[in-house]
Amino acid sequence: MVRILGINGAIRPGSTADRALQHVLGLLTADGAACETFDIGTLPLLDGRPTDQLPPSVAAWREACRAADGFVIATPSYHGAMPGGLKNALDFIDAPEAGGKPFLVVAVAGGDAEPAATDVTRVMRHIGGVAGGPNVVVSRSGEAWGKGVEPATPAAADLARRAAAALLALCRLRAEGRLPGP
Repeated sequence: MVRILGINGAIRPGSTADRALQHVLGLLTADGAACETFDIGTLPLLDGRPTDQLPPSVAAWREACRAADGFVIATPSYHGAMPGGLKNALDFIDAPEAGGKPFLVVAVAGGDAEPAATDVTRVMRHIGGVAGGPNVVVSRSGEAWGKGVEPATPAAADLARRAAAALLALCRLRAEGRLPGP
């Protein structure tokens, strides 16, 4: 069974990013993936301390990433970029945790969501992640996503469905050993 780790870069439960993440994880679960999430809000700021001086939450984060076959990373766009808490979390992992693993970015914003999607994609590729297909980029999220877990427009729903299917296909290939390693 494919294991997907969901990451809410907005940190706040119930945010539009969190609702979009839950929607995509629901699609993946319905298609047979085992999905779980990790609360990156439990991580300290990266400050260069040696690993043996870091709190247990960092080891738990790294282990959750190592155990995953792929990632769904939901992010809002704050001031034209991904939020600092998400960047901090991604800075705690590297190739041993993410290398060769497919990822999907779900970016939502009241304005332009593309800058955050680009930031997350760039960082994940830098640490060896494999883009799992098209990103789900929902700008003007008040119109396209709405207040619930489900997208408010057919276009956003279709994009989420296609992106989740592409991610799952790549994760299955990786689980079968049919994707090259990092």
